[in-house]
Amino acid sequence: MNRAFSRKKDKTWMHTPEALSKHFIPYNAKFLGSTEVEQPKGTEVVRDAVRKLKFARHIKKSEGQKIPKVELQISIYGVKILEPKTKEVQHNCQLHRISFCADDKTDKRIFTFICKDSESNKHLCYVFDSEKCVSMPDVLGWSVLFYKPGIVLFLELVYLEMN
Repeated sequence: MNRAFSRKKDKTWMHTPEALSKHFIPYNAKFLGSTEVEQPKGTEVVRDAVRKLKFARHIKKSEGQKIPKVELQISIYGVKILEPKTKEVQHNCQLHRISFCADDKTDKRIFTFICKDSESNKHLCYVFDSEKCVSMPDVLGWSVLFYKPGIVLFLELVYLEMN
């Protein structure tokens, strides 16, 4: 299944509601970086950020540097970006500060989200490269729904009806 939640009636969501409401969904990815953006949302804003960070990645590769691998933990509380071996938190983006998420329409391995930094109040676009990114925007979108009070029980009932 390509999507975390399919609109077809015969397919089910790949994660249980409990996975997001009580735990997190982990993803491994390469972290291309983050860059400041002027707007809190928009595909053109994301496209420019991806282009900028891909160019920076190309320069780093030519200098012999590797793209760092990270573990993303998506939950109803937000997105944590961790160093995969030590589990040290590099970034912690609270869900209420995330204003936009999307995959790249031209490169399906690229996943992005925009988050307002708590210290500087600037909007930062985080960009990742992963083979499993096709489901990340859906999981993050469902996290937003779960975050709203009262929605968890409703979605648990929907999930039970689908199975």
